[in-house]
Amino acid sequence: MTEGDILVYRTQQWLNTTYGDDSRFGSVPEDGRTGWPTIYGLLRALQIELGIQNTANNFGPSTISKFNTKYPTGIHQRIDNDFQEDNIYAIIQGALFCKGYSTGVMNITKHFYNGTGNAIKQLKEDAGIDHSSSTVTLNIMKAL
Repeated sequence: MTEGDILVYRTQQWLNTTYGDDSRFGSVPEDGRTGWPTIYGLLRALQIELGIQNTANNFGPSTISKFNTKYPTGIHQRIDNDFQEDNIYAIIQGALFCKGYSTGVMNITKHFYNGTGNAIKQLKEDAGIDHSSSTVTLNIMKAL
């Protein structure tokens, strides 16, 4: 990588490594530049995690329905000693990196701790909505 953002680049690498063998994903360029290919890659990764068989480059009715079924109260920040890893947390981190938000780490961790939570709160504050919670609701996931 000669130009671009290192965190976006690491997100692109993680996406290709994690989902590249899945025919529903395809691939994203590893150039460190946030663009539609990376955003669509994050969306297809989300759809794969939600169990959608026919992924698409949009946040349509199936994605909304599956998200609401799997996360009826949103995706919640974990307590610091909860070592649960989940690709959904990595997708959130990668989307935050692509939007220029810091999670306090220099790589995808697959955790949702204070750093990611604070970035979600900052995103909410920047959007002019209640930022007292780090919960990733449907609308926040759509914004990411």
